[in-house]
Amino acid sequence: MSEPAYKSISAAKKQSLIDAIPAEWRVPVPKDQDNLTKFAETTGVLTPKEVEITSKYDAVALLGKVHAGELTALEVTIAFCKRAALAHLAINCCTEIFFERAYEVAKKQDAYFAANGKPVGPLHGLPVSIKDSYNLKGIDSSIGMCAWVGKPEPESSAIVDALEAAGAIMYVKTTVPQSMMVLDTENNLTGACRNPYSKYMTAAGSSGGAGAIVAFRGSLVGMATDIGGSIRVPAYANGAFGIKPSSGRNPYHNIKGYWPDGEDVTGILCVDGPITTSARDLELILKSIAEQEPWLTDPSCARLPWVEPENLDRPLRIGVISSVKTYEPITSIFSDFKNKVIAAGHELVEIDLLKVKELADVATSFFKADGGVFLQQVCASVGEPLTEAVLNGGLYPCEPIDLNQFWALSHKRAALQKEWLEYWLATASKTKDGEPVDVILLPAQPQLPRPKEPMASDTVILAWNTCDYPAAIFPVETIDLSKKDYKFEFPTPATSIEVAYDKLFPEDRSKAYDGFPVGLQLVGRKQDEPKLLQAVKMLSALAQ
Repeated sequence: MSEPAYKSISAAKKQSLIDAIPAEWRVPVPKDQDNLTKFAETTGVLTPKEVEITSKYDAVALLGKVHAGELTALEVTIAFCKRAALAHLAINCCTEIFFERAYEVAKKQDAYFAANGKPVGPLHGLPVSIKDSYNLKGIDSSIGMCAWVGKPEPESSAIVDALEAAGAIMYVKTTVPQSMMVLDTENNLTGACRNPYSKYMTAAGSSGGAGAIVAFRGSLVGMATDIGGSIRVPAYANGAFGIKPSSGRNPYHNIKGYWPDGEDVTGILCVDGPITTSARDLELILKSIAEQEPWLTDPSCARLPWVEPENLDRPLRIGVISSVKTYEPITSIFSDFKNKVIAAGHELVEIDLLKVKELADVATSFFKADGGVFLQQVCASVGEPLTEAVLNGGLYPCEPIDLNQFWALSHKRAALQKEWLEYWLATASKTKDGEPVDVILLPAQPQLPRPKEPMASDTVILAWNTCDYPAAIFPVETIDLSKKDYKFEFPTPATSIEVAYDKLFPEDRSKAYDGFPVGLQLVGRKQDEPKLLQAVKMLSALAQ
């Protein structure tokens, strides 16, 4: 019997990625080294200046150097191409590598700067990695499925056009799980993506490659998408910052999905946003996109000019959701951070995660709308099976729903959104000045990242996709076993799948988390990203 086509496609794809990396950058990755976040700096591939460029700055600070003429776009691009190449060798985070294209863009930007004495836009000189679902003209968007290899996209996504207009330089695309609907990044095309902090931890998903490359600092900005936690969970699992905007904030037209045409503009709307190394970089990216006025060319984008929030002359009013069952050290980290917030003078009021089960059920029901039929048909065309992550993820295969059921779900979604609007306004009865809370603070996940992360484990993420509220992840504490005695707890395995995953932990679980930044989640009102990020910057400044 001949070998299924997907296997030869996969082998060729893996080799093509290695071939895209210059031979002198292909260094061995130490098998006995667990934390690889500093691996790039020890290889000798990066010059001392390139180590500084890729490790010392966030995007705002780096752009300050470029726009002041202290660094060129080309030398910054080369530095990040090197580090991204090392990231792929170490953690398998890329699906497309196109360094020469990036160099040409950088050279043009440098020529413009030399001739005009100013940058082409706010992101001039900033290499930005993009999730594989972002279409880039002339480049594949295989999104973790072998059948879509070798089929270059005819047009770029609207978000890519906006980023490039602002001066961003594309150089790699980052990996996703098959279907992009599970929280663990593995596929039959390029394999599994590793977490830079530990080989025992998931890089999460579906934007696992985006989160992992940022943690490795192979990119300062990893553009991603979120329909059920796909920005926030990878940001959390990789110790980074991330924001899921409301729908309409960023352009979404022509981002590739695995569903039939039309499902991406109905039900729970997927959104695009950044994973970064700092809070202010989240703001930089969203603001730079808005400045391109994408609503003029993208029907999915609302007219939302970036409005700088006024400087607050009062404490934040923060709704806190403490009712979620959490496990150590999340429980203690969350409690300690709340004490820091109170000590800083901000007001905390306890609120509920209203209708959380209904919100999650509506989202997952929408996700199952076509029963996974389209996904299975695409995979079957090259003999590709569903991955373990998809089969164990709790979604597919399943029974499709009919049109009346779809309408009923839409009605339920709208009713829940209305209930949440009213509930948010009602928080005014709990605050000192009788005004509603500004933001809501809650855990990003109930436990630390685990070796595998099936979607069924999620409890605090889907609510905000159904409500269509912006939600951000920001680190608040870095685990340091030399300074603090941490307790580590995890949910008791409840299924045979979870038992199998539990056995993937190392014997000493705590060592895998040493040096890992732990984040929390902050939620804002719909399309109020400027005020949400103002609060993220204020609160993240309280972190150790």
